[in-house]
Amino acid sequence: MRKIIKSLILGQKTFMITIALLTFLSALTSMTIITAYRANISQYQSAYRRDKLPDVIVKVDNDHEITASLKKLTNVKSVVSNAGIVSQVMDKNNENVALFISNKSTNIHLKTPNKHKIILSSYLKENGAFKVGDTFYIGQQQLTVQGFYDDYLLGSPLFKYKQGIVSQETLQTLQQQKGQQKSQLAYVNVLKTTKNSNAVLSDYQDRLQTDIIYNKNYIQKAYTMLPTIVALVIILAATFLFGICLFVMRFALLSGIEKDRQKIATFKTLGITNQQVNLAYVLSYLGSNLVGLVVATLVSFWTSNLVFRFFWQLNGLTHAQHVSINIAVVLVIAMIMMGFSIAVILLSLKPIKSISPTAAFQGDQSKNAPSSRGHLSLTKSSMPLQMVLAFKDYRQKIGHYMTFTLVISLFVFLSLMIMTLNQGFKGKTNDLLGLPTVDLMMRTPNNNVRNEALKNINTVTPIKSSGYNQETKILLKDEAVPVHRYSQIPHEIKLLAGHQPKQPNDLLISNSLMKTLHLSIGQTVRVKTATVNDKQLTIVGTYQTINNLGKEAYGLIDTSLPITSTYINLKNTTNKDKLLNRFSHGNVQLIDTSASTQNLTTSVQRAVEVLANVILLLTLVVSGLFVYLVSYLTIETEKRQLALKKMLGFTNKELRTQYLLRAGFALTLGIVLSLMLNKFIGSTLLNNLVSLGGLTKLNVQLPLSYNLFIIALLIFESSLIVLVASRRITKIKIGDFL
Repeated sequence: MRKIIKSLILGQKTFMITIALLTFLSALTSMTIITAYRANISQYQSAYRRDKLPDVIVKVDNDHEITASLKKLTNVKSVVSNAGIVSQVMDKNNENVALFISNKSTNIHLKTPNKHKIILSSYLKENGAFKVGDTFYIGQQQLTVQGFYDDYLLGSPLFKYKQGIVSQETLQTLQQQKGQQKSQLAYVNVLKTTKNSNAVLSDYQDRLQTDIIYNKNYIQKAYTMLPTIVALVIILAATFLFGICLFVMRFALLSGIEKDRQKIATFKTLGITNQQVNLAYVLSYLGSNLVGLVVATLVSFWTSNLVFRFFWQLNGLTHAQHVSINIAVVLVIAMIMMGFSIAVILLSLKPIKSISPTAAFQGDQSKNAPSSRGHLSLTKSSMPLQMVLAFKDYRQKIGHYMTFTLVISLFVFLSLMIMTLNQGFKGKTNDLLGLPTVDLMMRTPNNNVRNEALKNINTVTPIKSSGYNQETKILLKDEAVPVHRYSQIPHEIKLLAGHQPKQPNDLLISNSLMKTLHLSIGQTVRVKTATVNDKQLTIVGTYQTINNLGKEAYGLIDTSLPITSTYINLKNTTNKDKLLNRFSHGNVQLIDTSASTQNLTTSVQRAVEVLANVILLLTLVVSGLFVYLVSYLTIETEKRQLALKKMLGFTNKELRTQYLLRAGFALTLGIVLSLMLNKFIGSTLLNNLVSLGGLTKLNVQLPLSYNLFIIALLIFESSLIVLVASRRITKIKIGDFL
């Protein structure tokens, strides 16, 4: 049995190596991504347990003690409040950062900073906003960055505020300055875990005056949104890869059995049974799978940590523990792959039964050998002779080249789909996330000051648009819903259905909230506001949002509420820092509200761009491997035909051109199939992926230049590899035909 297996392996070593390599790539990708993704979630969960982080956080913009009122709530176990100030500061990239500054560091195990020094969330280090020793001003007080720490609560681009820790003396100095907004964060622990923070705080009287309410599940969804999209797409690529591996395995078995007919027949004359031959094939090909799986498991120790650190740093965190390989994940992936491989191998071994011992005395001839009908027809054709020959040979070797065509079609389709995802996040992320574009927010006491300030700002930098803005809340079906009210609804709010509010009582609700509360467009709902206990609003539309996080609504200005905020969009934002320094004083307060959304969009764009590059690289590697494999295999099986053609006068250059044209036919068919797949099912599949990752819908058209770029890159790579592989033709002699 050992000699039989050795004979089969040596006879098909190219296929064996290819199967082992494909199994390695697909297993490594699956093991790495699933392990890293699970570790990303478990690290957050362990951080909550280790640092005793709260279940719910309530932010209130005043310095009144709220601990006592929260402790009285049903299901509340304990409350710790943290008073501080909210301030906008400029980082070294001339971008505005919203900081919540306090002296509370007990729950994050930090030493008290020195006087007039501050410790910031590590996210602000990762995105290049600050480094140790940087200085900035809050009012008249200069602060120096002393260090950074991992902030598991607010240390993410998904959240507006970043935390800064200062000494008690420094905090008192800052609070005494005029115009600083005093706020509180109340950390609430509940008796029983709940997925809805509003259920915990349903009896809190001031729910409609709070700025932020969220819970552990909210934070976990926030931190896993980007890794989820990345993981889903790469797992899809790994599935494609293993599917192709199974296809290659079946093709290798069928072609190998046909090639080894005489060898198998010889085995049978020596008394070897069909079952023994079948077992030899099973052990040989499963051995290739096992080699790939074992190597993938070993390498995944390193790659899992690499990808986990990428996920971890995607959200601005730096301190990441070593991730050990997940045995359960490895066993499940190995069992699935081995199960499918065994099924494919067994289904491919049927031709062995038909091989009789007498075939050992028939030489190289087999019942499936090509007949004389395969001779070259010299009749006139509309195509050049080289193309006629190449197309004829391509059809005769269609089994070989269809493997290559399948690989090209699937991976080019995947590349086009991910390029579309990348294109959707380039410059249009606010549309996708349901975020309005507002460059500056101005707070003024009255219209006279407001109008004067707008005139002054316009002299420095022309204003594109401006209007009133209110941030309030409504109580809708016991859910405290943040409502952003504008004098004119921003056009960036991308509608999925319905229309934008036209009347003060019209409401535009996020797609996530619409599904959560089981509402519909045109429905009239009764809500409670800060000023009215019973008010009727009509839902007129729904807009694009993050499914996991977006539970907000938009409406027109409510005249019953004070209007103190003005939003400003500039024609040119290069002088924004001058405006902030010049006008943020006295009766005018300018706030750069674009900073938090810019942090989010930059992180999302970076993650998707990395993903697109990884998939494109994988496409080039896998397609290149198959181009070489198919070219090598066909040249090896056609040595006699090549020698005959040389005897008939064909040059090495002409023969190499034949293989180049054959690959061209296969490549063209693969590209056409991929374009058809992308057109008919690409959009549906992509939207299913982004929906699982947390987005509502992605509707974007990939520019023609991207399609041409991928196609041109594949043509160049394939041509180069075919030319390299076809160098073997020069070593074939005319004597090989004799």
